[in-house]
Order: sequence, then structure tokens, then C-alpha cells
Amino acid sequence: MSINIRTRGQVRGGVAEIKSLIRHPMESGARMDQSTGKPFPMKLITNVDVNVNGNRVVDAQWSANISTNPYMHVNVAANAGDEVTINLVDNTGETGTETFTLR
Repeated sequence: MSINIRTRGQVRGGVAEIKSLIRHPMESGARMDQSTGKPFPMKLITNVDVNVNGNRVVDAQWSANISTNPYMHVNVAANAGDEVTINLVDNTGETGTETFTLR
């Protein structure tokens, strides 16, 4: 199963504003399941990278401090017509990729 990403991007004056809503549980492994008394298994996004026309412009490492279904907002240098790719990897090896063209 892949990580679901919904993304929008808009360019103004050579700067692209990229907004992404990521569907992911971001479970830290510290919460307890009330029915079993055992902790929920850790499942969190660890690596995020944003590429514009194949060039990495954002390389982030996330931790357990990020909320469930995180919202990401970044501004990067780009122009209308540029291709943006967002890649995510979680600690279980699950991945998510979203590619779109800026307007």
C-alpha cells in the first residue's frame, strides 16, 4: 500500500508555493491499544524530498513529533511548467510519490 499525497502548487514571481496533504497514521509507538494493552506499532514517515525538474530542493527527515495526516507547505524557486515530484518513505518501507506540473 502506498502513502496517499494530495498536492497543489502555484507559481508567483518565480516562487512556487507547494501544499500537500499526506494521509498517514504517523504512529509513534508510544500509545497503548486499550483492548490489548500493547503499544500500537511504530509507523511514521522518515524521509521527505521534493524535486523540481529532477533537482532536489527539499530533503527532510521527519520524526514521531509530526501529527497524523500531516500537512506540508514549502516555497521553492520554480516556474510555471516545471515538474515537481514529492517522494515519501516511512519506517516500514512504504513509499508515496506525487508528480505534477506547476501552473
